[in-house]
Amino acid sequence: MESEVILALQDVGKKVKEKMILEGVSFEVKKGEIFGLLGGNGAGKSTLLRLLFGLVLPSAGCFYIGNYRCPPSLPQTRALMGGCLDNTSFYGNLTGIENITLFASLSSCYPKAKEIEFFASFVGLESSLLYKKFSTYSQGERRKISLLHSLFPLPRILIWDEPWMGLDPRGIQKIQELVITLNSERGVTFLLSSPLPQEMEKIAQRVAILHHGEIKWNDYLTPRISLEKIYGEILKEW
Repeated sequence: MESEVILALQDVGKKVKEKMILEGVSFEVKKGEIFGLLGGNGAGKSTLLRLLFGLVLPSAGCFYIGNYRCPPSLPQTRALMGGCLDNTSFYGNLTGIENITLFASLSSCYPKAKEIEFFASFVGLESSLLYKKFSTYSQGERRKISLLHSLFPLPRILIWDEPWMGLDPRGIQKIQELVITLNSERGVTFLLSSPLPQEMEKIAQRVAILHHGEIKWNDYLTPRISLEKIYGEILKEW
């Protein structure tokens, strides 16, 4: 493992009831990189990200987070990663800020209200909404709370599954601005999944396309590359 690589997957596979969800998935994410995982519904994106957090186990292959070989060393990687997955659960009877504070405390992190309010502005969430019960939130507000809670404590790599889901254009822009700010000013590495090539093009430096559980394309983005065109051609072929 090269020191500049923070996440590496090596021939990862996942089989569920004789069906291959992931097959031979290999790619690397370098430190300080904004890496995009592009794929439609059923491509295997969520399964892959859940696997990185140990929520499901691979049927084949392995992956490295830092210098830790996983799954055996998954407990040692907790301090390195933060995530917002598609199934993040919160307590409906607690306020947004109470949920964030509670989950942060499990990692021995005790953020002050002003700090949470500060980052809330970056995800486009009014500070007053932090003090409403989670059960009263809209889908977009729930997504913002989920993203916000993954920042405490701020990890070396953030893994966000479809972070723009349920957000309006302004909300999408705010999240993209936050990613760029944390990446450039705090050195946070990102692995972002999305089914939207046009949004991925705006923010990712490198993209892997996952289709039917396999990586079909993996390269750096340049002004000459149309990710939407490449993705469209892959969909036609398969």
